[in-house]
Amino acid sequence: MVNDNFPLKNIRIIELTEVWAGPMGNSLMGDLGADIIKIESFPRAPITRPQDTIAARRGLSENKLSKLRPWDAYASHNMANRNKKGLSIDLKTSKGKKTLFELVKCSDVLIEGYSAGTMENLGISYEILKKHRPDLVMVSMPGWGLEGPYKKYVTLGSGLDAYSGHWLLRTPPNTEPTETMSIYHTDAVAALNLVLSVCMALHQRSNEGVGQNIDLSQAETFIPHLTKHIMEYSMNNLNPLQIGNRHFSRAPQGVYTCQGTNQWIAISIRNDKDWFQLCNLIDKESPLHNPDYENALSRIKDHDKIDIFLNQWTQEQNKIELMKLLQFNKIPAGAIMNEKEIVDNEHLISRNYFIKLDHPIAGIHSYPKNIWEFLSIKNPLFKRANLYGEHNEEILRELLGITRTGIKRMWKEKIIGDSLDN
Repeated sequence: MVNDNFPLKNIRIIELTEVWAGPMGNSLMGDLGADIIKIESFPRAPITRPQDTIAARRGLSENKLSKLRPWDAYASHNMANRNKKGLSIDLKTSKGKKTLFELVKCSDVLIEGYSAGTMENLGISYEILKKHRPDLVMVSMPGWGLEGPYKKYVTLGSGLDAYSGHWLLRTPPNTEPTETMSIYHTDAVAALNLVLSVCMALHQRSNEGVGQNIDLSQAETFIPHLTKHIMEYSMNNLNPLQIGNRHFSRAPQGVYTCQGTNQWIAISIRNDKDWFQLCNLIDKESPLHNPDYENALSRIKDHDKIDIFLNQWTQEQNKIELMKLLQFNKIPAGAIMNEKEIVDNEHLISRNYFIKLDHPIAGIHSYPKNIWEFLSIKNPLFKRANLYGEHNEEILRELLGITRTGIKRMWKEKIIGDSLDN
């Protein structure tokens, strides 16, 4: 347990989630001092622990060790699963379920991200689990919630982004949604809402001594982020149009090319004052110096033409210097950064944002630090992601008191494991 002044010290959480939303939310609570026990499926491979297939090479650390255990070298898994102990176990077996029940007895929270009904089918529903821990806080976070016509549909963040209408909004006009790359904003939102829901339930338990069964629909956590567009239809019976990088009342607004290969800047002109400021920075010979463009409505009408002229100017500029120039003149602008520029960014470096961790399979890499920095905490938690099955024996022996003989039997019966080799 954590012996510092961490907000969630002495709280133990059992995690039954995969991919990004659930794992990241649990990592954030691990940052706050919670003792996270990540239960991973065995012998089925978790989604973010791919075996050595061609499709899995993207994001996989390439070294000698990763060729032996590729499932431990996948970047997206290691980024989203810090500060945890891992138990890989088969919950479909009676011994696997019994082990879970024993863990629940000495834990405070259980979080699961299966499709609705899976926990019941496995025989580990909330009604069963609370018999072992009456004040258990349990959070279920399926895509569409525990009830409703869609409850058993299985999805990931990209599917939820499409369901919410966000995918269509991000599509440039006159293009198909298939031309828009996947985004995982829904996962990020769900991760934060997971932390909030757990903390609220623990607060209530500390006051009233009761547990909670929380239904956290990932789709519903994201829809409020699109309130304006939902209200446009509910109040005015109007479906929003595809907007891409544009805004319905700002022009010009978009992403423009800069000097170099694949270099871009985002610019948003809010009003006529911004426009005049922008024109003062541009050569007087530019077609942008057109009296017709002094009115916002005219600029919206001629947005395509203005973009062509504006691109002719921005493509001669360094994106960082242009961003500073525009911001100095009170014009909203931001250079679009690539990964290298983020890692080498002077501001993030000054805040020690990236932390180097040595992973026994993936090697030494930089990882983003905790998103909440409690200034009273002198030594923030930041431990590498666990190897698959790394803490099997530690959890079973030290936490549950299972004998070495009993653990060996579980290995032999393939109830637990630490390898995904076929």
